Amino acid sequence: MNSDLNDLIDKYRSDNESVFNTWFINNDERLKAFRSIRRGVQSVINDIKNKEFGNDYKGSSLEFVLNCITEQKQVFIGASHAFYWKPKLRIPDIYENEENKMSFGQFLENCFAAKNEEQILKEIINLDEKKIKGLGPAVANILYFLHPEIILNP
Repeated sequence: MNSDLNDLIDKYRSDNESVFNTWFINNDERLKAFRSIRRGVQSVINDIKNKEFGNDYKGSSLEFVLNCITEQKQVFIGASHAFYWKPKLRIPDIYENEENKMSFGQFLENCFAAKNEEQILKEIINLDEKKIKGLGPAVANILYFLHPEIILNP
């Protein structure tokens, strides 16, 4: 059985069109995207801290981050939808509620600086406890681009 698994892994790695090779290996464009997203998250953090974040997704530093994410692969196309301001539903509640905005910014900053899985899990739990309307799993895409080595590790 172990031999079959190793054969399968070898076949997957040798397939030039596999996600392993097109997404992770020697992909300078992808590496640039990770750097751009990390810089964008820093901008979101700074905008929130400096009270320059605004009250709409359009034109915000968060829109830049999510645009970078959605450009990466078909699977991320809908990633930005969760962050569009839906005034009638009052979601996500990071645009009108200053406390929620600050909590979201602190979450991003703490995750940005995190060095291990435990720190990220603690931040996810802390954010979840705030019950900020509309965030929920929407932040998972951002976390992936901040720490793929942790988020992808089962």
